[in-house]
Amino acid sequence: MSRRIITQGEAFSIAFFHIKIPIEGESDWRIRDSDKLTFSIARRNRSPDIEKTFPDGIEWSGDSFFVFLTAEETARLSCLLYRMQLTIDIGGKGKDVYTLVDKELEVIAK
Repeated sequence: MSRRIITQGEAFSIAFFHIKIPIEGESDWRIRDSDKLTFSIARRNRSPDIEKTFPDGIEWSGDSFFVFLTAEETARLSCLLYRMQLTIDIGGKGKDVYTLVDKELEVIAK
């Protein structure tokens, strides 16, 4: 698992390139209104400290996703090790939830 390091209180953006949605037999699958794409930052086995959903907090282009955090959002994070995840809930019913990205995120002091 790779780790990203960010500085507390500084704006942060991350891009996830070449993300494949895990649906067999669907090469041109696109996110539908019923799907729920979520980016979260949380400590292991805890509720998310930051959570963004598509389309409000996540931008999408082709097979890439982009997330932007403000300085105010990162200032609220303690200097700890977190898990950063990008998940999709196909149909938005909580039955077919797939983790597309799972990385460690370390927050350090300014």
